[in-house]
Amino acid sequence: MTSPVGILGGTFDPVHHGHIALALAVRRALSLSRVLLLPCAVPPHKPDRRVAPAFDRLEMLYLATEDRPGLAVATDEIARGGVCYTIDTLRALRSHGAAPVFVLGADALAEIETWREYRALLEEFDLAAVERAAVDGVPADASWPESVRSRIAEPALTPPLGAGGRIVRVAVQPPAVSSRLVRARVASGRAVVDLVPARVDRYIQRRRLYRQEAAR
Repeated sequence: MTSPVGILGGTFDPVHHGHIALALAVRRALSLSRVLLLPCAVPPHKPDRRVAPAFDRLEMLYLATEDRPGLAVATDEIARGGVCYTIDTLRALRSHGAAPVFVLGADALAEIETWREYRALLEEFDLAAVERAAVDGVPADASWPESVRSRIAEPALTPPLGAGGRIVRVAVQPPAVSSRLVRARVASGRAVVDLVPARVDRYIQRRRLYRQEAAR
């Protein structure tokens, strides 16, 4: 079987230290051959939200990952354009020989039944649920539906990850940074070198990104 590959999707507007730390931690915890950072063309849940041009978001991802073994950038959704759905993207990756393991926040699983073809998504692919600290003492899995709970498994079980139909937990505590925070700082004229890789910081300055807009 093809080695499993992690898929971490997002807008990456811009990519920051938290994204990189999360991807590396998941790769290490699940012994993945690599993790692909997959930027969307249009945010699926906020299609009217204004984002930086796809070219800029891709360039920043390439800069952030070029010296990170095991991390790479996937351009599938950018190339297709418009709103893309997870199930379609994972199927396309699988058709090209990948064994995708979709990485998402544990809190997102509470709303998985609102996703397109969610039953097929849970049946056909393995998901890695990134668990952070409980909020106000309530664990992220407290609101998981039964369709999720019934598929929780241990990463070491057979068949190997990538075969589909399972959800594995990954405990990760990435740096407390968000793309919104980066944009807000840039818009107010403050430095972001502590929030993003140095190459990304220089790119934002050179391209004058996020300067003329309030935090979105």
